[in-house]
Amino acid sequence: MIRVFLLVISLRSFRYKTLQEIMILKSSYCLKMKIKFLILYVVLLGFCYLSKAQDKPLLLEWSIGETAVFYSQDQEVSAQFSGEICYEANSFFQRTLEELEVEFKVYVLSKEDWPHYTDPNLIYGMPHFIPNEKRLLVAAEDNTFWRMQLPDFSSLSSPYKELFPMTYSLNDEVSSRYFFDLLPVHELGHAWASKAGLNTQRNWLSEILCNLMLHTFIAEERGEFLGALELLPMYWSKEDQYNYTFRSLEQFQDNYWEIGTQSPRNYAWYQYRFHDAARKLYNEGGADVLINLWLFLLNNQETLDDDALLSGLRDDVHPFFEELWNEW
Repeated sequence: MIRVFLLVISLRSFRYKTLQEIMILKSSYCLKMKIKFLILYVVLLGFCYLSKAQDKPLLLEWSIGETAVFYSQDQEVSAQFSGEICYEANSFFQRTLEELEVEFKVYVLSKEDWPHYTDPNLIYGMPHFIPNEKRLLVAAEDNTFWRMQLPDFSSLSSPYKELFPMTYSLNDEVSSRYFFDLLPVHELGHAWASKAGLNTQRNWLSEILCNLMLHTFIAEERGEFLGALELLPMYWSKEDQYNYTFRSLEQFQDNYWEIGTQSPRNYAWYQYRFHDAARKLYNEGGADVLINLWLFLLNNQETLDDDALLSGLRDDVHPFFEELWNEW
């Protein structure tokens, strides 16, 4: 009887150990399979990334100082101009505003390369800055969007009839690229505002800040380009606003992305008015207006309501802000 009892215990013990071993083996097998699947996933992910990287066109690189410029094939001249003007403007802002080390890379792209390095919804030719990638993008070639900005010359009256051909002539043709080639400095302004951690209060004030940075730099350092910077905005800012769906500052604030991606002409109209506002502000108060606006935004990190914002811009930056606000 005792032997039978011991035999039963022995069998049960053997069965328990066998089940335990089976569970251990099963667990080990599952772990090995998980590792294999993980390795396979990483390999496939690598192939996908490599395939995507190979689909992305390779760019050439040029630099001036610490400013890196990446550009499409056969676009060296445009790339060097964009790189040089951004380098000079960055140095000017360091002397004028504060000693900031602003990270940015300039991309000067052909129409074919454009959708590979930015949002394909943005029309080719519209300069912009991508903050998380520190990427400043501009078009390398004349394009439909730029040509859309030129008025019908046959309908022009003096002084625009004489000024447009004189200001924007390029190889016996009139091109607005003399204006658009200056806009990388505007995008550099966005990089500066991002680096400084500014609360720019409103989308429209952010754009006025960057246009004021551009205008002040050109007026103070590269006066030979001032006419090209001023003429298009002066002309289009006087256009009948009822041609556009969006017209108010409030609409620009609330529909910023939609206007930029779906209504490029409407967006350009806003920007021309912001450019012209920057011209008027500079003419009223010189470089001090930019310095005052920078300090005002730096010292007001909380978002102000309209009344507080207007009084601050009027009293702390320049009184002309009130006129700009009211006449919009």
